[in-house]
Amino acid sequence: MEVSSRSPHVRVDGSAGPRPDLLELLGQRFTRVEPRDRALAYVRALLADPARGSAAEIAVRAGADSAWSTQRLLTRAVWDADQLRDSVRAHVVTLLGASGPCLVLRRHETARAGRSAVAVTPTGARGTGRERNTQVAALLCYVSGGVGALIDRELHLPPQWVSDPARCARAGVPAEHVRDRGMADLGQRMLERAAAAEVPVDWVVAGPDFADPRLRQWLCRRRLPFCVELPQLPGPAPEPEAATPRVEAGREEAWHLLGRGLGPVYGRPAPGFRLTLLARRQASGYTSRFLLHAPVTAPGVPAARATAAAGAAAARAVREADERAGLSSHQVRSWVAWYRHTTLAMTAAALRLEGRLETPARKVSRTPRPADSEGGVPDDSELDSKA
Repeated sequence: MEVSSRSPHVRVDGSAGPRPDLLELLGQRFTRVEPRDRALAYVRALLADPARGSAAEIAVRAGADSAWSTQRLLTRAVWDADQLRDSVRAHVVTLLGASGPCLVLRRHETARAGRSAVAVTPTGARGTGRERNTQVAALLCYVSGGVGALIDRELHLPPQWVSDPARCARAGVPAEHVRDRGMADLGQRMLERAAAAEVPVDWVVAGPDFADPRLRQWLCRRRLPFCVELPQLPGPAPEPEAATPRVEAGREEAWHLLGRGLGPVYGRPAPGFRLTLLARRQASGYTSRFLLHAPVTAPGVPAARATAAAGAAAARAVREADERAGLSSHQVRSWVAWYRHTTLAMTAAALRLEGRLETPARKVSRTPRPADSEGGVPDDSELDSKA
């Protein structure tokens, strides 16, 4: 994908518009010409060959004389990756608009060679029983009209690192970040930043890594509708209110209610809201549970279906950033380098998304608002009978 640093300001529909050029916004985050040009070249290199992300390989694609200039951009050059993150977030929200906007929290795990890179820890590989070294991050995606994009990122520091301040110091982890923070804590930090930036949101969607009761209660206090997948329980699946529906041939999943108006063990809903427990049974037979916080007038199962679709759009956005913008294709070792590379990859992913949206018209699939209980939307009993 060829990217010009002076591309015209064009809206998705092809008409002229005031949306600023993302590469110009990137350039404004640098006070000196050399690191600015290196950052622009870095983004173009990620777009050109996202699968090859060593400093030497990126330097070659960027036309640099050596890998040192790339390493300097990620470690020592003076610029603020958080300011660029804010620019990417604002650009993405303007680009996608606010058609049933959702904020989706996702866990992102990347395999790493060796254990010297920041936050890398050995974990058991699923299904093999073997250990592998992984790096885990919490990502925040913005989804609107069925299309998602990355807007924030936080690196998770495992307990093995938190308990070893000397190791953290060698990797450049700031002292204030050497503390035990779970994925839900990182997710709340990103949601707080999105709220401060006035990002529009109808729903917050999160996986089981973010199901901490403290995050759920924070969302309830802010009167934010959410759908959070709960961790799997040991033993047999709980019985629903009615017989568990089978997944019909040709359908991928079936939803059903497990309970409404739940007790305090699940949290305290906001005034005018209620907590609903639902289950989703996939065609493979796998069943997962979801906790829904929504206004009492909102239909539970249709809302859960819609938020699941937003979660799938976010998963596609992360996969796209991985495969086509070099999100995980790096060999950085330090804390600062991880944040800078990830932010530049988010920039590349936003540019690729912008180019894709400005070509053919996309079909918009709107996520229903929490209070959309009229206008032909079926209620839970109707949908259960059809599932």
